[in-house]
Amino acid sequence: MTSSQQQALVSLLQDGDAATVGLVKGQLIEGGDARLAEYAEMLRHAHGPAKESLREVIQEIEASRTLGDVSRGLAKLKTWSQVEELCWDFTRTVHPGFEGGPYARQLDLWAEGVGRLITHGASSREKVDCLARYLGQDQGLGGCGDDYYHPRNGYLPWAMEFRCGLPITLTLIYLLVGMRLKIPVEGIAAPGHFLARLDGIIFDPYRRGRTLSDGEWELIASEVPFKQRPLLTKPCTPVQTMHRLLINLRNCYVKRNDAASRRMVDHYLAVLQR
Repeated sequence: MTSSQQQALVSLLQDGDAATVGLVKGQLIEGGDARLAEYAEMLRHAHGPAKESLREVIQEIEASRTLGDVSRGLAKLKTWSQVEELCWDFTRTVHPGFEGGPYARQLDLWAEGVGRLITHGASSREKVDCLARYLGQDQGLGGCGDDYYHPRNGYLPWAMEFRCGLPITLTLIYLLVGMRLKIPVEGIAAPGHFLARLDGIIFDPYRRGRTLSDGEWELIASEVPFKQRPLLTKPCTPVQTMHRLLINLRNCYVKRNDAASRRMVDHYLAVLQR
């Protein structure tokens, strides 16, 4: 695209009627990733309505690209490292330009902090206590009582940023920190809740890592039909965890009557269930 062509398109976006602006934006979006550098150059010289329209075009192209990245990631999901990458990609779909690198480094730093508390030869109970002390107490990670169904609680970076989230996003933080330390934290899909486990010790990241008593666990298990209780003790796989995370996020969008975001999550669920 020549400089004069770029200027002509910017002029149409600036002064054209609604139909013309819509047509130009549609044509620009069809240009896709290959044209992003040109659109960025046009954005530098635009102002007013044209600048806003170009921003919308760029965001639409980036969102479509991210949607494809997420779909491909879900289709080949097998490991916890892939779950982590998908969490950054999910966030990018609602926050174009988001970069997961700083949050991955934050998880590294939290793992270092937990690691400093764990003594050589520490028992599983001591490791759980160290995870709860550092993540639940020192870092203040815990449940959100005031606005449980806010969608940000279902996105890993925002759970890290605001130090609160859904049971599953908080458990995922413990799991990913544990993964960095080679501590095999597992996720347990309890009825209406999501818990963590290490070597048979069940604890609750939503309640700042508090360990459950045998009686509390028995009460939770009693809500599950007897024949299905053995399934309750099995750790969630990466695919099962991602499915549960998406269902929770979908519920958040349903509660807020956000149909467009719900459809996006429905698309992800369909890909995951193939």
